[in-house]
Amino acid sequence: MIQRKKDYVFVLSLFLLVSCSSEGDKNDERMYGDNLLHKLAYNNPGLVVDLDAGFKAVPMPMDFDGDGDLDLLISESASYTESGIFYFENLSGNVPLPLFRRRMKVSFERRRLGDDGARFQVSDVQGRMHVLTPDRVREKLLLYKDVPENVFWDENEVILPEEGYDYLHNCKSEWKLIDFDGDGVHDLVAVATGDRPRSYRGKVAKLAEKIEYVTDGENHVLFLKNNGTDDTPVYDVPKRLLKSDGSSLAEGLSLKPMFADFDNDGDYDFLSIGKNQESFEVEWNDDFLIYFENTGSPTNHEFSSGKVLTIDKLPIQFESRATMHLVAVDWDKDGYTDILAGDEDGKISYLRHTGKFNQGLPQFEAPVFFQQEAKYVDFGALAAPRVFDWDGDGLDDIISGNGVGHIGFIKNRGGKTPSWDAPELLEVGGKPIRLIQNEALPNTEPPIWGYTTIDVGYWDEDDLPDILANEHNGNVVFFKNIGTRTSPALDFPKPLPVMWEGDPLRPAWVPGVANDSELLAPWRTSPFIMDVNEDGLNDLVMLDHEGYLAAYPRKKVEGQLVLAHPQRNFIYPDGRAILLNQRQGSSSGRLKITFHDWDGDGLEDLIVSSKPAVDWMKNKGKKDGKIVLEYMGRVLSQTLMGHTDGPVASDFNNDGVPDLLVGTETGQFYYWQRSGYDITTTMTSVGRQQPANYSYFKR
Repeated sequence: MIQRKKDYVFVLSLFLLVSCSSEGDKNDERMYGDNLLHKLAYNNPGLVVDLDAGFKAVPMPMDFDGDGDLDLLISESASYTESGIFYFENLSGNVPLPLFRRRMKVSFERRRLGDDGARFQVSDVQGRMHVLTPDRVREKLLLYKDVPENVFWDENEVILPEEGYDYLHNCKSEWKLIDFDGDGVHDLVAVATGDRPRSYRGKVAKLAEKIEYVTDGENHVLFLKNNGTDDTPVYDVPKRLLKSDGSSLAEGLSLKPMFADFDNDGDYDFLSIGKNQESFEVEWNDDFLIYFENTGSPTNHEFSSGKVLTIDKLPIQFESRATMHLVAVDWDKDGYTDILAGDEDGKISYLRHTGKFNQGLPQFEAPVFFQQEAKYVDFGALAAPRVFDWDGDGLDDIISGNGVGHIGFIKNRGGKTPSWDAPELLEVGGKPIRLIQNEALPNTEPPIWGYTTIDVGYWDEDDLPDILANEHNGNVVFFKNIGTRTSPALDFPKPLPVMWEGDPLRPAWVPGVANDSELLAPWRTSPFIMDVNEDGLNDLVMLDHEGYLAAYPRKKVEGQLVLAHPQRNFIYPDGRAILLNQRQGSSSGRLKITFHDWDGDGLEDLIVSSKPAVDWMKNKGKKDGKIVLEYMGRVLSQTLMGHTDGPVASDFNNDGVPDLLVGTETGQFYYWQRSGYDITTTMTSVGRQQPANYSYFKR
């Protein structure tokens, strides 16, 4: 488990420095009242939080500002709103756990560098820091020289042998310059992940059919010897690296070119994330660190079979287990190679090499998150918020799920423009909640994602707010509040039983399973607590097994509250049931919904995540007991989503007009403060929004 160190010994000594270096803090004190979409600011000078690199962070450590300590350049590649290269200044100097300044953007073009914006590697060539990456179409291997000085302007092409281009073109590859064979000249090493075949057209397609590629669709770790010099390299044909038993070094691994002298014996060892079922009797092991010692020499490599790195006999694991990007670097400059790991959540974990060894295995400290001065409120990738006064102090807080599977409490500290505390993970039984797949199911992905989506409300009639949560698997659970109104505490989660009319209705595709009468919903869809039939009992509203907006009415049976069979009692004006997601397979589900009186007519309207960000449907009242919703179109014009966003109504400035808070895949929250009910969208500036002249559909 990852260790969270919130109070570093040097934080207090840096308080003044943090306060002075946070550009734009005064601007955060302004009102959000310009009718524009803004990132929600912490507005809390001196606050320190987990470093926020965005989404799918790729760390590139280097002394970017030339002051003698290592800073971070980080590629954030997968988001619509935040993609690019960002610079995090090291404010503390050469210490193991420095405080970083909030990020500053280095590149302004989305996915400016390389194939999919993520396949970068920093190479230290005699003290000069270069970055290698395939170009966007995998035609060239690019070398950006002296990045601290040139900031990606000095672009050069690396000339490869013909066989090298086969890997470059047909694989997802990463390349790095190291003196692999100890002859004083820097060679190329690469990892190549088998990709689906490229498609060509016309004459090129006919020629491609006759080409015999050296790639075979498998994963490989490659060595290309430099027969020239560092200034004029001549690379030999790629050599596939093997283990001493003759099997591929790449077998079963999530590949990065993680070559370093981890055991300080003068040659390059290899490290990766992968499986080791012989050492640990678990179904899924692909989030463990696997170490391959070079038992030979720099010129005669002999890589041993992989061994899992452990702490106290337990495997080292990161908090996030999705899309990990590892980098080997002597971060604290103590002569031992450490590990940095960027994750899907956008955080950077630091694993310090202790300088000790146990039966030949290097020993690392447990991973900890780097910290930064707080700027914008963030709760990790795929944040799905709700707004609720969780601690009973009269101020609306933010309660949110995220991609890792946590549920977090972000306390509102008050003020006309609120100040926010750092996210606090909600716990059950003294441990942070983590809704994540517990069993490896056939034909499903490993247990790495949570995708927690929630609602907060009064579910069991005891005047204490509870939490309903859905997640990656589609299993909806109930967290009962067993604390007090001002000091909430949650009980262990329980599934929601349904009084089905016949066999239970199950989605055609969903990763999870349910027993007997338990509710199994489309994955990653948000539950919503609402008294739909106005009988005094809160019901459950969410997507049903086929993607329609439905209500699960509550009933009392022998004094117990239970859910009744779902009813598709939300309709368009023409009487059609509202199908919110018509897509199939893994594209089903995903949507986040909320109801709020958005236009001030006293009726609860539907606000739903969509493309480019958020749509809404006006409540036209009831017809034959069903709620009629008219599609109005977009609320926001700006594209925020990549997966789906998490919209919720708010009124942080207490002016009586509901505003909009949106959680995004980057983990940051966007906030739109309206001046009045007449403005229901950022698409128009004059007059009330009219119904859209196009139909709603899940894009």
